[in-house]
Amino acid sequence: MLQEIMSEKELAELFRRKSFSPRFPEASDRAAWAEGNHPYRRKRFPLYLRNAELWAERPYAEIYPPLKGEDYFAFVRNGNRSVFESYYFGRRTHLTLFCMAEAVEYRKRYLPLVIEGVWQLMNELVWYLPAHGHYREGDPMPRFDQPRTDLFCAETGSTLACVVQLLGREIGEESKELLTWVKELCVERVIAPVEDDTVPQWWLGGINNWSPWCASNVAMTAFTFLRDQPERLARMIWKLIGVCERFYDRYAPDGGCDEGPGYFMVAGLRLMMFLDLLNACTDNAYARIYSEPKFRNIGDYIAKVHLTGPWFASMADSIAKFDRIDAGLLNRFAELSGSSRLKAFVLNAAYGFDSSEKAEVSDGTGGSGEFPHLILQNELSQLFWYPRDLTRTQPPSERLTVLPDLQFFRFRQNPGDDRDGTVLCMKGGHNGENHNHNDVGQFEVFRNGSPVAIDCGSTDYTRFTFSDRRYENRFLNSSGHNVPAFNGVLQEAGEEYGARILSDTDEVMIDISGAYPASAGITSCVRRAALSPDGTALIEDSATGSGEISVLIPLYCCEKPVPVAEGIRIGGMVLHPTGLEAGEIEEIPLSDRRMRISWGGTLWCIPLKGSFRDRGCWKLEFVPAE
Repeated sequence: MLQEIMSEKELAELFRRKSFSPRFPEASDRAAWAEGNHPYRRKRFPLYLRNAELWAERPYAEIYPPLKGEDYFAFVRNGNRSVFESYYFGRRTHLTLFCMAEAVEYRKRYLPLVIEGVWQLMNELVWYLPAHGHYREGDPMPRFDQPRTDLFCAETGSTLACVVQLLGREIGEESKELLTWVKELCVERVIAPVEDDTVPQWWLGGINNWSPWCASNVAMTAFTFLRDQPERLARMIWKLIGVCERFYDRYAPDGGCDEGPGYFMVAGLRLMMFLDLLNACTDNAYARIYSEPKFRNIGDYIAKVHLTGPWFASMADSIAKFDRIDAGLLNRFAELSGSSRLKAFVLNAAYGFDSSEKAEVSDGTGGSGEFPHLILQNELSQLFWYPRDLTRTQPPSERLTVLPDLQFFRFRQNPGDDRDGTVLCMKGGHNGENHNHNDVGQFEVFRNGSPVAIDCGSTDYTRFTFSDRRYENRFLNSSGHNVPAFNGVLQEAGEEYGARILSDTDEVMIDISGAYPASAGITSCVRRAALSPDGTALIEDSATGSGEISVLIPLYCCEKPVPVAEGIRIGGMVLHPTGLEAGEIEEIPLSDRRMRISWGGTLWCIPLKGSFRDRGCWKLEFVPAE
């Protein structure tokens, strides 16, 4: 489809005669950078300046911390990724911060720190992360003969491309040769490895988020630094079009992202960014894809998996709580696809999901006023694609939202107000999904904007997260989710282990027995989810098997469960279990950074136990406490 629109030869001919413009206004375009009266700029611009002033007073070693060999080697030696990555991303965040502050103020106060940041990035030995390198057995140094254009090598190229587009004129007044070095290093490290078919770059297959994430950043790098080589630029863009076409073709018609909401931001959203850049650089040749229902559905996914406030269904390796939403980027998606659903979601997100009349536009920092992680292309996109009209619109009034291909289901008691009433969601799917957790049948319950029964999400990544030891992690297998274990047997990994939808109308019924190996001893297990008008959420299981079968469901929550006369009080609801007995509640202290972002310092697990012979049924009713 995409590769049929223009041939490589036609692209080269277009690029030979085309005069390329910067993707976003240059810092010298003071009319475009004027603060004006837009609420987002009024809040965001002072934050750039305040944070830049604070960091500018720090020693260089804190602004651009050194990247040590021992920290890089730690990945192979002990599996640690976090130390090196914290310094690596910190350097890029500070470069972005000083770029934005200089563009806002435009007094050359921060230009030396921008140039220093560029210098520091160019002096890094490699731009890809330790977790993504190629290694010889037992050697912690990545192979010299197999350079990687991984996610963050590509993102570094895009960042430097945006630096040049934004402040290239001002940097050139200090040193034109520095711009030459930036160009040549970006071509050598980002573009050349993708051109070389002998160097393995597995993301070229269009398999998961890596494909559009890398492709969009490589494209930004190429459109910036290969403008004087139209044939080479055309070859690269043609190759990347093929990558994104394969990724798009693998997407199901419902637009569901099996990697979870957090990864949508670097999967479906990055596909949009690639197509938007491609279309802008080819005189709107690719605009026809914007009218496709699947393209619209890909964008609408993020609205459909939103639960309440900052909370999203934490499927796969996604975190549950978003500290910020890229409203500008999502607004661009809504404009291109023409989606009223996504537009309503964007406007809700712009106000921090506060539905009150006194709500103000969010500053994009989650209320902290600080920037823990910045990406220059995203910041520019946010700024120039943010909705101009901030008048909120009503989202679709759906009691039950269904993604049939992904097998995701969301009930909402009060469709018009996401913070009021009960929200219940459940997923089916299969256990061969990207970032899989062996969690077929997982459900979540929220009440009046607060979590009751949760999906814990993922822990910090280590060397073992994406290895054959992945499922040794409690929270990445069935025991870290509220799905049954039968006779102590958990669900199995693999695409063949999945659910069947039996009903998805007023209530949802899925048979999750296919997610278990034969050793579990069951022949069927139908999980039913329903939400009553009074806000009572129901999960009911009916199972069949042969002989005596034990059942254990670990129910996770972030509010401390309190036994009461009528059941177990969890936040604003009372759990009434029938057919299962609650065991001793387990308190789980959290030290993991990713989990603490969503849940704070503690989780609790309620073990719900029972048994049956040949046929059994049990149910969990979550009843509003007020």
